Amino acid sequence: MIEEGAAKGAFVYKILDRETGEVVRQLPRDEVARIGDQSGYAAGAVIDTRA
Repeated sequence: MIEEGAAKGAFVYKILDRETGEVVRQLPRDEVARIGDQSGYAAGAVIDTRA
């Protein structure tokens, strides 16, 4: 299942159990999706890219 995320152009991919309909796996995970929804978030802000 593919759903549109809160941010424009963002998508959430979910793998469901065929019998129960329960979400088995979600990409991005809830925690990562919440970080991206914050107003101060910028792409790459989570990763320290300094050498």
